Amino acid sequence: MEQELKEIFDYYKQQENPIGQANLVELLREIQEVVGCIPMDIQEKIATEFNVKQAMIGTIIKLYPSLKASNYKHRIIACTGARCGAKDGMKILNAIRKELGIQTEGLSKDGNFYLTTQNCLKSCKTAPNFYIDGTLYSNVQEGDVAKILRSLS
Repeated sequence: MEQELKEIFDYYKQQENPIGQANLVELLREIQEVVGCIPMDIQEKIATEFNVKQAMIGTIIKLYPSLKASNYKHRIIACTGARCGAKDGMKILNAIRKELGIQTEGLSKDGNFYLTTQNCLKSCKTAPNFYIDGTLYSNVQEGDVAKILRSLS
């Protein structure tokens, strides 16, 4: 694996604009194909090799849903918009956090779930809402959260 990463780094260093966003995204995609994800130690190595801040690499990973900083199985996007909030959306978010052992956003204790929030999921009529792996869960009650999450484990 180390040799494959070196070859990827060498290739992208030779590009006209190696630290341009398009090149960095492609670099990250190739690394993910080899490793399965882009963990922090590799993010730091990319930052050093290409003389960019690690925060920039982390931001790119967050911007592209196909890129993963860890090898989690399920991605949850919880709505924090006003309409979901008015219908107990924060209770739902807190139930997700509690069930998965997550303080704010990020990886669950078991490493299987990655939680992020979004201001609006554009499904206000069926609030509160959240997505798991692209599937919308609507009109969710606080008591439903554990059952939904356990069905995916």
